[in-house]
Amino acid sequence: MNQENAIEQYLQSLKAMGLSEEMIAMYRQQMAQSMNMSNEWMQQLNQFGQNIQQFNQLFTGETGADEGHEVPEDIELTDPSTLTTEEQWAVACGADLAFQNGQYLNDLTTGLSKQDCRQLLSTWWDIDSKEELLETTTWLFNEGHRIAYDTIWQAINTVSIKESKEFIREYVAANKLEEADYMEKLRNMRDALELFREKQVIDQDTQPDMLIWDYARVINLARGGFDAGYISREEALALIMACVPNIRKMYTSWKQLSISYQFARCVWNGTDGTDLDAMLTGMQVLLTHPKSPWITLPWHS
Repeated sequence: MNQENAIEQYLQSLKAMGLSEEMIAMYRQQMAQSMNMSNEWMQQLNQFGQNIQQFNQLFTGETGADEGHEVPEDIELTDPSTLTTEEQWAVACGADLAFQNGQYLNDLTTGLSKQDCRQLLSTWWDIDSKEELLETTTWLFNEGHRIAYDTIWQAINTVSIKESKEFIREYVAANKLEEADYMEKLRNMRDALELFREKQVIDQDTQPDMLIWDYARVINLARGGFDAGYISREEALALIMACVPNIRKMYTSWKQLSISYQFARCVWNGTDGTDLDAMLTGMQVLLTHPKSPWITLPWHS
């Protein structure tokens, strides 16, 4: 892969993570300047790659395809938890990701340091203050990726893939959106449906919902924002608890929630068999481990 392609692939991964066009433009300019000045760009790109992996592990559960993802051996809990049973239940709605990263599953803190959380929030979410954190979580509550997901789902349910593409082209043209990004997600959804049905994770008629993909990130951002010192304990818990009513309305079990999260993750990040296998294995641990909040905190309380 040449220099230009490597950089473009990196920038596209930033876009898929939800960074603003302004942030991506800034990174593009910085990396172009580095290329023109010296050959040190490769070392910088390698460092960016390490940062991507660190971000992905914290906020998306994505890992390097070549490295795989090792499933944790045990459940991490604080003893005793500082949360009420209801608050622990809400935090457990983000357990798919927290478990993979070895974080506490029954408390507000992520277990990361204040400095680490601030650096990650700044680098990958352009969040450096309480105001920016609340702006991002408000977007996730009100819009997130759910609108795009519903549009792509409508497209994939047309008669043929050719018609699906035409549906997407008309939609993005009418709304002045990025066609390439929507086409990529269309392919990802098609691949995810095939893979999940092949693994018998979902049946032929099941449509996983996108809500938890947005709400799980609200939960993780609230926890990270608390550890970063941007919001108080009360503010973080208010954000997390605000997710509960719609989650309860949308899903009927921890398993259904988990499958929907993992499916949406594949739509946005692509299907990687090794990584998906790790997530599905993690789901089974969470559904069966005697210390798991998905066991100790029943869905219907």
